[in-house]
Amino acid sequence: MIKNDSQAKDFDVIIIGSGMGGLTTGSLLAQLGGKRVLILERHFKLGGFTHSFRRKDYEWDVGVHYVGQMQAGSMTRRIMDLVTRGGVQWNPMGSPFERFVFPEGSFEVPDDPKLFLEKLRERFPDDAAAITRYFKDLRKVQGWIGRWFVAKQYSAPIARLLTMGSRKLVGMTTSEYLLRFKDPLLRAFLASQWPDYGSPPDESAFGFHATVAGDFLNGGYYPIGGSKVIATEMERAIESHGGKCLVSHEVVAINTHHGKACGVTVKHKGKETYYSSPVVVSNAGAITTFTKLVSPDFCETERRQALSLKRGVSAHILFLGLNDDPRKHGFDEANYWLYDRLDHDVHGRDREGKPPGVDGVFVSFGSLRNPGQEPHTAQVITFSQESRWGDFEGSKWKKRGDVYEQQKVDVSNEMLDFTEKYLPGLRKLVDYQELSTPLTIESFTGHAAGMVYGQTCDRNRLFRDQWKIKTSLPNLYLTGSDVGTPGVNGALMAGVMTAGKLLGPLGVPKIMSRAFMG
Repeated sequence: MIKNDSQAKDFDVIIIGSGMGGLTTGSLLAQLGGKRVLILERHFKLGGFTHSFRRKDYEWDVGVHYVGQMQAGSMTRRIMDLVTRGGVQWNPMGSPFERFVFPEGSFEVPDDPKLFLEKLRERFPDDAAAITRYFKDLRKVQGWIGRWFVAKQYSAPIARLLTMGSRKLVGMTTSEYLLRFKDPLLRAFLASQWPDYGSPPDESAFGFHATVAGDFLNGGYYPIGGSKVIATEMERAIESHGGKCLVSHEVVAINTHHGKACGVTVKHKGKETYYSSPVVVSNAGAITTFTKLVSPDFCETERRQALSLKRGVSAHILFLGLNDDPRKHGFDEANYWLYDRLDHDVHGRDREGKPPGVDGVFVSFGSLRNPGQEPHTAQVITFSQESRWGDFEGSKWKKRGDVYEQQKVDVSNEMLDFTEKYLPGLRKLVDYQELSTPLTIESFTGHAAGMVYGQTCDRNRLFRDQWKIKTSLPNLYLTGSDVGTPGVNGALMAGVMTAGKLLGPLGVPKIMSRAFMG
């Protein structure tokens, strides 16, 4: 990873953004296509939400807390091993790996789908039949989502053919599906992971809920060494084939020639430079791509769609450095989902025009998942759909003033006060704390309003004929979660589909063959 490039500025493929989708696309094009790939990252660290950072002696991952489907032999693990050339080892979190906690009761999620099913049926016997059906529907939806990914490569008629069947199931809201259960506590338990895809049950399509819930049926995994190793290994794959990964290089425009994308304009250290390529892939998100990077002379339909999208959630992320091993105080490596009410649809919403207080948090102890990591760390996250930080829009990182800093202290205290009610003793372990706000996320990712997952995960995202891999501007392609699903695995598969498109008609089969056969 380098911060400047004095060598030739011509590459086979330019990729905007070094998130999971961009790096996956680049690694596959380099390894299977022999392409010279240039990755351009606006942040001073590579990896998007997979990068790590340090304060004092503490280290945290910014966006990866656990990943599903990383058991040996799974399709997702085989693809991950391909793009990282087997350089990432995965540590299973053990069982239970999730704890859903409400005032009305709690539930521990095992890392075995059969045991999970049995525990739910024992706890909620009146809903036993509906629970069995739910697990079958998770598998059915995962199959449909797989075809939906493949359909991104094809024209509308073929795409519709591939995604026939189960459309009513995948398109209903999660809330509508959950009405099949009688017990409100069961409904709350099953929807507790909604922050993993960023849309509460009354907004999210069941297809997205089922994709994420299904991903974690076999438990959670964590990359040994922290999430930064994912980006590091893909960077090595790209550079071993003559490519480059440049940080602190912000793409400010996608250049065109004779109506085709031909490269990008980049700002680095206050100066602009140009890189040319016959192919440009944007991992910057559809909204940023079509409203900021592409000239208004092109992609009119995509721009109009981007401007009409309902924005997704952002987050407050509280990074904690701990003064002792949390296991000595009764905590373990499981995720803690803490909520003060059963109705997920009210969490983080404005109430009577006033910013809501903290009413639900996600807590993880990252250091417990990474063997040998000390000193210990934790994160507390709350998702928000309100604009608490509107007075500071347009301000620069670390230059937002005393009022902003005091507001961060207030929010941090709210989050810790809430967490302490459910996890007493955590607060006394805090040696260091730092809050990331939606403005922080926007500064480093370029995502409007600090959106974590881009657009909302509603039925329109599934069924609208938008965000195809190939855009209406020739030579410009998309990758990342906006053409896939949220999270590491969603962006990974989006990268597979984009690379497959660029590798030719048999691109995806070629990738799958390499992943499974070597």
